[in-house]
Amino acid sequence: MNGSLGQVASLVRRETGMALPAGRADALLTALRRAAPGTDAAGFLRAVADPAQGEELLGRLIDEVTVQETFFARDVAQLRDIPWAGLRAWRARGGPGGPVRVWSAGCATGEEAYTLVLEAVRALGARPGPVDVLGTDISTAALAAAAAGRYGERAVRQLDPAVRERHLTRQPDGRYQVTAGLGALARFRRHNLALSTGPPPGEAPFDVVVCRNVLIYLSTQLIGRALGNLERALRPGGVLVLGAADVLHRTAARKAVSGPAPVPPRPAGPRIRPPIPNAARRVAAAGRRGRLAAALEAADAGDRLRALSEVSELLASAPGDAEANFVFGLILLERDDPAGAARALRRAMHYDPSLGLAAFTLGRACDRLGDPAAARAAYQHALRVLDPADQRHELILQQIDVRDVAAACRARLGGTS
Repeated sequence: MNGSLGQVASLVRRETGMALPAGRADALLTALRRAAPGTDAAGFLRAVADPAQGEELLGRLIDEVTVQETFFARDVAQLRDIPWAGLRAWRARGGPGGPVRVWSAGCATGEEAYTLVLEAVRALGARPGPVDVLGTDISTAALAAAAAGRYGERAVRQLDPAVRERHLTRQPDGRYQVTAGLGALARFRRHNLALSTGPPPGEAPFDVVVCRNVLIYLSTQLIGRALGNLERALRPGGVLVLGAADVLHRTAARKAVSGPAPVPPRPAGPRIRPPIPNAARRVAAAGRRGRLAAALEAADAGDRLRALSEVSELLASAPGDAEANFVFGLILLERDDPAGAARALRRAMHYDPSLGLAAFTLGRACDRLGDPAAARAAYQHALRVLDPADQRHELILQQIDVRDVAAACRARLGGTS
């Protein structure tokens, strides 16, 4: 983006950490017009510099840019994989006592925070209050909606009817109001995940931190900082839950673990729970599939040298292996070699043009290289070929829901494709 609109994009990025590539110019302009009707980008920059109105005006633009659609029970299976009983047992046995503490980072209008309450109640029972859920977001408008707890039919459409009837009350206007019992277990406050230096000020460590499909909206440089903030908010042995698309953005953040193992009272490092158990990653390194699995496991653990060794040996015997080239590119991108990653990912797409994950990751590499046209083309290609029914790449898809990858592509494209 150039000119005044580019300066507005830089302002939003400076205040929120959100990446606004050239493909999102139309979406940013639409948001600006909603925030300040009748004002163009140059006029907005002048108005936002006015001490009397600038802060409020910038807040309205941030509200327009950041609020994303969400709903109750989204990817609820991932939340049910949280070891709720083990977490409560730890608090009762050797921890500080009290309810299980949960942070929903980037909670938008609150549906995920309330879903976490519902899942804790389902697993632990309603009495006494089993959970304390904090929802945070940068948008004051979203937080106001979350605190109000009133939702339309679309937001509650995936809730089990019995759960909906028990915990939400149908209003005369057709909307649903969360009950006082549900609302008492969730609270909301403003927090800038990308630009803060840690977890929300004054908060004790959390047992669970949930941040799903938030990192996809941040610039590459800020993803590591945001992950650091999430990890610092966890108590030793706590559980970190990332969305599938976020895992792709930082595959080597931590080793993924699965299974509801007891939570140890001693330091054990935060855990990232993938959407789908990754047992297939733990197969013995024998043959093509085993070597590919070993490379993926090493990358997940942050052992990039071993990951490169495994995948390089595979490529030496099968240079046309699309999946191996994809994994090679993914590792190179994590090693801060976007040029090498782009070459490997283009080879993967040459040998298998339908490998949408390679196209998505190529888009990320091109973003890092400062080539927005190539990035946009890659994201558009990924959207054309991503197919949830395609099971040919089952090993790579162990942690990835392609619908989330598609959402990440749309986010990078500005929702226009």
